[in-house]
Amino acid sequence: MTQPLLLNIAAWLPRSCANGPGTRMVIWVQGCPFRCLGCQNPDYLEFKLNQVVTVEEMWQKFQQLPDLAGISISGGEPFAQAVALADLARRVQSVEKTVVCWSGYQLKQIQLDNLAGSQEFLNHIDLLVDSLFIEQQISNQPLRGSNNQKLHFLSGRIVEADLVNIPRQEWILGSETLTYTGFPVEHKQLDQGGV
Repeated sequence: MTQPLLLNIAAWLPRSCANGPGTRMVIWVQGCPFRCLGCQNPDYLEFKLNQVVTVEEMWQKFQQLPDLAGISISGGEPFAQAVALADLARRVQSVEKTVVCWSGYQLKQIQLDNLAGSQEFLNHIDLLVDSLFIEQQISNQPLRGSNNQKLHFLSGRIVEADLVNIPRQEWILGSETLTYTGFPVEHKQLDQGGV
């Protein structure tokens, strides 16, 4: 009997409108080999155990929300968990939903590298946002933290026109929490605004 595939999750949201087209489940994985200055998720960088779940558990959570357009995966670095995420992404696409993924790797690196599961994962991503975040190049473009990051429409199931009305930021009020997600404005603007 094969062991279930495990994901090491830093956080997840059942619904978000700021992380891709339509309402989407968002997963942030734990662990990243990159150390981008100004990273929006510094607590997700260390390779340590956080919330360990099976792919099947995340798939069940996704299936309980049939109105979702798809799933968005960030981190941390998703390609550090490519084997398990490839299985989850395959399942999501099997029900005609889409997969958006952010990676510090460039598409060419992923295509040429031998990271375990990376090619299979890439085959099940509809939109890849690639490249390291560069704090000095804050972007106002949809789904990008910095101007060097590129959008790769890999399947044709998501097109650039789908990104027009995506909010840059989103605040989600829970029963005991307030969650921020999306893409920040330039840090200097926040500092000047008293935030």
